[in-house]
Amino acid sequence: MDQKNTDWQNLHQKFVEYGQNAKEWFRKCALLLPEIEKFKVWRKKGFHSIYEYAAKLANMSQYQVNEALRTVRKTADFPELRKIVEIKGINAVRPVLTIVNEKTEHFWAEKAKSMSRHTLETYVRDYKKEFVELHVQPIPSEKLNKRSESTTINLKPEIIAKLEKFNQGDWNELMQKFIDLYEKNLEQELKQEKPAPATDTSRHIPKKIHDYVLKRSHGKCEFPNCTSDYAHLHHTNRLASNKIHDPDQIVALCEAHHDLAHRGLIDNEDKKTNTWKILKEPDYTNLNWYIDQQIATHRR
Repeated sequence: MDQKNTDWQNLHQKFVEYGQNAKEWFRKCALLLPEIEKFKVWRKKGFHSIYEYAAKLANMSQYQVNEALRTVRKTADFPELRKIVEIKGINAVRPVLTIVNEKTEHFWAEKAKSMSRHTLETYVRDYKKEFVELHVQPIPSEKLNKRSESTTINLKPEIIAKLEKFNQGDWNELMQKFIDLYEKNLEQELKQEKPAPATDTSRHIPKKIHDYVLKRSHGKCEFPNCTSDYAHLHHTNRLASNKIHDPDQIVALCEAHHDLAHRGLIDNEDKKTNTWKILKEPDYTNLNWYIDQQIATHRR
């Protein structure tokens, strides 16, 4: 290794070390804030507010102070979550604060310990849909038909003119007809264009299969009701087990759902994506889970 390469590697290592230390000290400052607020330490030291105190002494923004106070207070009765805050910081547990209770603390602490914040946020959202019973007041039928959501779409004047000619009443009905027609045409196109499975020891997905999956998914995550952009093309039947790139067994997933899939937390992975659901725990008898664990161990 030449001297220049050694120099920049050393610089990088120092930066990483200093950055990790900065995060550690930031976490420690955040944990002290409720007590500092309780005893008005900031006032005794001549500051006008806890925000000024935190900004000047720890370079913390008002938002960071508020989040630290809220999170540390909410985890006061959850020692396992409090431990995660001490190790990973307040952001690591924020996604579970609206769902955790005394009975589920260990479950959520384990998830917060092992998952990134983004994956945890996605998991909590899907978990609520699957497992949390929502008590919603019934909506009167006369109001139900009036409920709607609005959005803004920028269209060319000539497109607007044509739409107005087509529309003979309800815009929702017209848009649904267009969507149904588009989906029918796309289904026919995909049926004609679907490439044959390819046997390959390489992880590189053949271009025809790659393009087919992205066309089918519109470049979005295929987990039910997820609208995030895709980040990975995922083999639902692990490539390590059969060395086959099958377009019916490759799905587009966002970063979070790809992570959850390799944690064994997606049910029905061998079926169509519209049947997929979140699991509380992996199926430890599943071959995919075993393969993922072996690969993860090898990488570590």
